Amino acid sequence: MREIEVLGINDHINEGLKEEQRVIAFLLNDELIGIDIKNVTKITKKLDITPVPKTPEHISGVMNLRGNIVPVVNLKKMLNLPKADVSNQDFIIIIESSIGNIGLMIDQVVGAITIDEYEVLPAPINSIGIDSKFITGVIVTNEEDRDKNLLILLDIDRLFVREQSDDE
Repeated sequence: MREIEVLGINDHINEGLKEEQRVIAFLLNDELIGIDIKNVTKITKKLDITPVPKTPEHISGVMNLRGNIVPVVNLKKMLNLPKADVSNQDFIIIIESSIGNIGLMIDQVVGAITIDEYEVLPAPINSIGIDSKFITGVIVTNEEDRDKNLLILLDIDRLFVREQSDDE
């Protein structure tokens, strides 16, 4: 069955269907980073983190979150960002990934931002210090009070994937 086009109606419908995405924006060093709000389950002040022996360097340990044990990742170390100092990382964003809940240590929460799909630009290769395979895109923001006006969108699914063993 064919759709009946009413004069001017389709234009208004298509305008309303623009793809919008909500992201949680936060700071790592001076970089403005964003992750899809659908992945975020909680934002909390830094809790007691218990170190776990024989884990990769970027895993700070685990924390107890309402009876659930959640691994905590130092995102600066994982992304090989300079100044991987953890003393100023006062917040943890709990995300849901394909391998379960994970806590990400961050410097500061900026807030929730709504972005339009057309604003997302391809990631510049190696110009921001983060491997481009972990970035879905970048957005030029219009915040004049910041030195950096680039919002880097991280791809949580690529950052945290279950590693396949050689047998599989």
